[in-house]
Amino acid sequence: MSKFSGVLQLTDLDDYITPSQECIKPVKIDKKPTAKKGTAKIQIEDDGSYIEENEKGEKKQLEKASITLADCLACSGCITSAESILIEQQSNAQLYKIFKEKSEGTAKPFIVFSLAIQPIISLSAEYNLQPTILARKLTTFLKDLGADMVLDMKLAEDLSIAEQQNEFLERFRERKEGGKHPGPILTSACPGWICYAEKTHGNWILPYISKVKSPQQIMGSLVKYYLPEALNIDPASIYHVTVMPCFDKKLEASREDFYTEITNVRDVDCVVTSLEIQDLINDRSMDLASLQDSDLDFLIQGEKAPDIETNTGSGSGGYSDHVFRRTAAEIFQESVEDIKYTTLKNQDFKEVLLTKPDGSVVLKFAIANGFRNIQNLVQKMKRKRCDYDFVEIMACPNGCLNGGAQLRPKGEYTSKELIAVLEETYAGLNNKCHSMKLLDQLTISWFGGNLEKRRHFLYTEYHEVEKMTNALAIKW
Repeated sequence: MSKFSGVLQLTDLDDYITPSQECIKPVKIDKKPTAKKGTAKIQIEDDGSYIEENEKGEKKQLEKASITLADCLACSGCITSAESILIEQQSNAQLYKIFKEKSEGTAKPFIVFSLAIQPIISLSAEYNLQPTILARKLTTFLKDLGADMVLDMKLAEDLSIAEQQNEFLERFRERKEGGKHPGPILTSACPGWICYAEKTHGNWILPYISKVKSPQQIMGSLVKYYLPEALNIDPASIYHVTVMPCFDKKLEASREDFYTEITNVRDVDCVVTSLEIQDLINDRSMDLASLQDSDLDFLIQGEKAPDIETNTGSGSGGYSDHVFRRTAAEIFQESVEDIKYTTLKNQDFKEVLLTKPDGSVVLKFAIANGFRNIQNLVQKMKRKRCDYDFVEIMACPNGCLNGGAQLRPKGEYTSKELIAVLEETYAGLNNKCHSMKLLDQLTISWFGGNLEKRRHFLYTEYHEVEKMTNALAIKW
């Protein structure tokens, strides 16, 4: 079964690429000069290797072409189900390599794990542990493997939400009264959706997409640039691993936008998923419940990491709810406690309105999950028939709690029943953002009053991927 989200898949055929779907990334082959021109033939061995035989009968094995995640993102083709060639640096094998280098002393990486809330909840359901207890036992497990710090990603999520609020309010205030509706702001936290937008729709849709970094990439900035200042260590020595609910996050971490060439520092070095964490545990035949609890680490020195918390709203972070509430309060002086969405054509597309006493609509927000709803939304935008102010978009049906790399249902459990359990667990946790006082403390100590520095670390850009027109892209 293909691991990337439906937005990125061309077909559900595993490891089979039809002629119209094969990878079109050109591969440069360096030709060595020869004294005399001759002919050579290439044959494919039973193991799939390529053997070149010259006119003298001499044989040599040819090197396999390799395609990195960066190559994939720079290509105008699509990701197919044969993605195993893309994730050499984004796997448990790479993690084991780093742990081994550290234990043998051949390298001295400072290994930091950042845990997203969705994998914590998925693993807690699998091991029948309360999420905070699960996170503490997972901290013990990862530190036994060689991790130096294990962090919860909630602080980065709250920073992302706060900047999303600021960005929306700034754009909303720029609107001219009585003017034409400018179209919605679309969230950018889902890399599957972003990759689809860049490759399929390009420049016309990019102005609508929020420029705020996702929680994963804000966490990358915190770990690689804030943490070294606090601990007085070299950013290049930090090996940062995020634990995420979907494979698309591997693509996001591999974007060149999140790599600093001068210092050779990537914000997130490796992304592993809920499924891969389970594999790590199974590889060591570990009884997770039997491990001692260890407190998670916290980025702000002198502060203790709180219990695992969530945000109100969707299991994808609650962007729509938080932006809606703050906008209602600051622009319309309306205090909105309970947000009730209206489900439209399906459960993955719903909207919420803020209306005046006379019935006029002053705010119109939506949540759109899954490829079908994303396509319908984009088509409405193209026809100038989309009057939403803000849309929270996720590629996976049911959002991030149902990410493609979350643990699968067991026994008689159906996927629908498991999602319901995860959503109930998410809603049952303490729902609150970190206090503005704590976020202000973090941003003041990190940025001071430097707005350019703040924008550099909390915002990014998205780019149209130009269609390739070279001969290799032609299908006969």
